[in-house]
Amino acid sequence: MDYSKIPSVTNLLKDLKGKELVSKYGRKAFLDTSKKVLDLVRKDFASYHQDIDEEMVIGLISKSLKESKQKDLQKVINLTGTILHTNLGRAPLPKSVAEKVKDLSIPYCNIEFDLSTGKRGKRTTSIEEKFRQLTKAQDCVVVNNNAAAVLLTLSALTHGKEVILSRGQLVEIGGSFRIPEVMEQSGSILKEVGTTNKAYVEDYQRCISENTGALMRVHPSNFRVVGFSHEASLTELSQLAKSHNLPLIDDLGSGTLINLERWGISEPTVLESIQQGADIVTLSGDKLLGGPQCGIVLGKKDLIAKLKKHPLMRALRCDKLVLSALESTLDIYIKDRYLEEIPLYYFLDRKLDTLNQYADDITSKLNPKFYEVVRDHSYIGGGALPVHQLETVAIKVNYNKPQRLANWLRKQEVPVVGRIQNERLYLDLKTVYEDDISYLAKVLRRLEEEILDGE
Repeated sequence: MDYSKIPSVTNLLKDLKGKELVSKYGRKAFLDTSKKVLDLVRKDFASYHQDIDEEMVIGLISKSLKESKQKDLQKVINLTGTILHTNLGRAPLPKSVAEKVKDLSIPYCNIEFDLSTGKRGKRTTSIEEKFRQLTKAQDCVVVNNNAAAVLLTLSALTHGKEVILSRGQLVEIGGSFRIPEVMEQSGSILKEVGTTNKAYVEDYQRCISENTGALMRVHPSNFRVVGFSHEASLTELSQLAKSHNLPLIDDLGSGTLINLERWGISEPTVLESIQQGADIVTLSGDKLLGGPQCGIVLGKKDLIAKLKKHPLMRALRCDKLVLSALESTLDIYIKDRYLEEIPLYYFLDRKLDTLNQYADDITSKLNPKFYEVVRDHSYIGGGALPVHQLETVAIKVNYNKPQRLANWLRKQEVPVVGRIQNERLYLDLKTVYEDDISYLAKVLRRLEEEILDGE
């Protein structure tokens, strides 16, 4: 075998396309990838049917670099039909929020500096005031996610004590995060009451002892128990907790600041939880709130003070970018502009006529043999409202190898992610941004030319 045809790294660096790759990906990445590709070519020399030259090797290097770059965080067009897609970043941020984060990301800011006194300030003063205005909570802390919020709450308030919780609320969310394990990690002792489908306030009453640290409710954000079932109401639990001078912790999980009945969704709000007597409420920032990933603990000032003093608080606290994003998101609620500015809610509020128009704009110049506009159902996702369906419009691609299409779409300059159902690829338009419509039309035209027309 004539290995002399294999180009050297030096020659690859001199190649015009090689120089372009160095400029795009960096010299080190190019050199590392070149060595790996050349080793592969030498190892499998006999398997290459074409003559090996610089152009072929550069092509292999380019492909490898591109595939490696796909692992970086980048924009993705979400056409899965899941608005809060856990694997695609959950809640997309409002543009005004992203701009505020950008403005604060480079310069210094007054994150822990009181501009009125010139002395050290508190990290979340502004956020605390905004949450008081929106929820009537006395105080709050912000940590990096809701799992951290629950862990911090239990660690600070019930370490070494029993926490009474219904068996039907021993939940597991994504990534095998289980409430009983978090409770164990916090040093609290789980005291289960009731059965899987039924728990009454009397069950809690019977389990209260001198070692009880708190009563707890965990809202089943990502599942529903229906049929022959019962759970004690938050008001009942609050009255019981107060009669024994115990705190009531309400883990809302997804958590919402607004009433969702507009969309036929029955979900407890943070304000309702506090009004019904919860002493501590925990929730996520990047689900129904529509903000950045964070965990929020709202509640009584004396209880929150214990959280602020706990050693875990320092380990779990958020940086200036998350806090600025949360602060700006809360401003949108205060201005009552969530329908116009928060993507989650303007996606929810989209009419079918609008989605049909988007579908027409995308498919008007495509072959109707391959693309069919259909009515379908979307979901909120993100561990929230698992059984609530949303009417939507999707583009169904009539091709019997949907996985091949899905793979191709994910490799585009801006990856497109749809969903496969009934052996067809569906591109759900519930969450499409208007700015991406012309791009999608071009991508689907290329898909037609490169794959569909050839079948």
